[in-house]
Amino acid sequence: MLIDNKEISINGKFFRIAKLYHEWFEFLDEPAALIEKMKQSKPVPDLFTFVQEAHVPRPEYPFHSEKVIASVLTIKSFDDWWDNLHFKARNKARKAQKSGVEIHETELNDVFINGVEKIYSESPLRQGRKFTHYGKNHNQIKDDLSSFTDKSIFIGAYYKGELIGFMKLFQGHGILRTIHIIAMLAHRDKCVMDALIARAVKLCDEKGVSYLHYGDWTSRGLGVFRTKYNFQPQECPRYFAPLTARGKFMLNFRLYRPLRERLPQSWVDRLIAIRNHWNAMRYGTARSAVEI
Repeated sequence: MLIDNKEISINGKFFRIAKLYHEWFEFLDEPAALIEKMKQSKPVPDLFTFVQEAHVPRPEYPFHSEKVIASVLTIKSFDDWWDNLHFKARNKARKAQKSGVEIHETELNDVFINGVEKIYSESPLRQGRKFTHYGKNHNQIKDDLSSFTDKSIFIGAYYKGELIGFMKLFQGHGILRTIHIIAMLAHRDKCVMDALIARAVKLCDEKGVSYLHYGDWTSRGLGVFRTKYNFQPQECPRYFAPLTARGKFMLNFRLYRPLRERLPQSWVDRLIAIRNHWNAMRYGTARSAVEI
């Protein structure tokens, strides 16, 4: 669905929840106007949800809201960030260079996409979950990475001329956001992910950008990695606007929340462990495909 040049995604069968397709990379200046137009669309979603940034002053809106927590690094300068890292984190960030890895900006061209295809084809699992990019061909990868070409920066990590990791960054208002960051498991001993984060912070310093956003806040998996590099939780408002009677029902009973948010955290942790073990057995992957 396209409204006012904003691409809207709709999920769910019985309860239909709409949001911006490029959430966190596009924001609404006048959500009420878009919501009114959405009510006239065919079909009408039941509920519309959108997020607002915390680091940019924005008005409050007369919709139900809850807090979502983003993982954000506040940057005074690269040197300040570097000096405040634990020495073990600094050693990891240096290791790629000492291992002969070169990290620099690159272009989205066929050579780069071929390298990405090789990275994506390495394992069907990442972090214990089925890797959504596994098995994608050249054209699919090109389409995926071609979003926001005018606001994107690609950073490649090369070892002996081979692409072994990369990062796609989005340039927002006073903030850089990681759209994608990944490295080959076969080269994890070189700490490529650590070096890519260091390069992103350096880029923020060079551009006079004060914030680096790296996904949602979590205490597991990637959350441990982010904390090591001084990312902190940042609360952002998420609004919910009902568009139909069913949407009001969803809102009253909080039915828009996914099941994992309704379960006790101990249950969620246990289910994740079971999923990871099952996937490792199913795909016959090594432990390295499950961890950072």
